[in-house]
Amino acid sequence: MVKDPAQSKKPRYEQIADELRARIEAGDYAETGKLPSERVLTEEFDAARNTIRDALQLLRVDDLIESRGGSGVYLRTFRRIARDSAARLSREHWGAGRAIWDKDLQGRNRSEDVTTFQVDPPEHVAQTLGVPGMVWCRDKLYRSEGRIVMHSAAWYPADLAEAAGITGRDTGPGGTYARLEAAGRGPARFREEIEVRLPLSAESKRLAITMSTPIILIVRTAYDSDDRPIEVNEMKLDSDSYRLIYNFSS
Repeated sequence: MVKDPAQSKKPRYEQIADELRARIEAGDYAETGKLPSERVLTEEFDAARNTIRDALQLLRVDDLIESRGGSGVYLRTFRRIARDSAARLSREHWGAGRAIWDKDLQGRNRSEDVTTFQVDPPEHVAQTLGVPGMVWCRDKLYRSEGRIVMHSAAWYPADLAEAAGITGRDTGPGGTYARLEAAGRGPARFREEIEVRLPLSAESKRLAITMSTPIILIVRTAYDSDDRPIEVNEMKLDSDSYRLIYNFSS
């Protein structure tokens, strides 16, 4: 068999990625949905472990495969969630009694594990909210189609949370923002800060991702019409599950 000159000039990891990509497209791994282990691929291609990892990383970038903590590398079947920051936070959406997360999922299956409690907040949260004592925290673990995709912790001034009736698990149609609006302290503007980093051990376990899968950390602060902070929400997203969309107008 004559080698393709262009192929022979490629780095070894790209050649291996091309071969694995061809196998995936041919359906070689369709029955189990799982690729051979790194050890098996190392032996098959007579390549270093790092070379195999580089090849697999190319396939991850193409959204062809994903790693599952402690289990191996699988064909990717989960469609990324399109998170449109402006659309999901619009008053038109939550003001109509719709959940913010429903805007992301567009009818896809979802579930949430919700815990609420009073807590002495982290220092940066206390400073942002301008409160000296306890606050209410809403802790949520989000799933879509059986996959854990995000963990969030949202903090609210205690008196405001109690007045708005958002201290329980269920906040009703439109969620917390609709209840805050009804209490006269609805959100008028938002600020989001984004950071991408590798997860801590506890974060990888909670999101059921590998330690090499980056997380997207989004810290959102909501302000009322008097520009008083009413919420600090720290969201940790599985970067393999999301695509972020931001719309701007001049």
